[in-house]
Amino acid sequence: MEKVLNLVDTQGTTSVHIDVAINDAGDLVFSGQDIGNAPRQYVGDSDYEYWLTVPACEKDRFLLLLVEKLFLNDTQLVTAVREILDSKGISYSSHSF
Repeated sequence: MEKVLNLVDTQGTTSVHIDVAINDAGDLVFSGQDIGNAPRQYVGDSDYEYWLTVPACEKDRFLLLLVEKLFLNDTQLVTAVREILDSKGISYSSHSF
């Protein structure tokens, strides 16, 4: 079963739609479509579609790099991550002493 999240959905002289999904193979797939002036100018057509796939075997490495980019040197990162998990109903365990 594929899980999809819409990341960008803008309307204008160039409309941009970008999704990210995890496919059945476990790959992380970014897909997008630009419609309007920009693709007409750069590729000579009214729309342009594109994909970027992070294979399942690299997904965990990408996740760690993404967490580093978002939270490097953030002393409140555990609280921020907990809030994200709670807001999305994602289970986790937490321990302290």
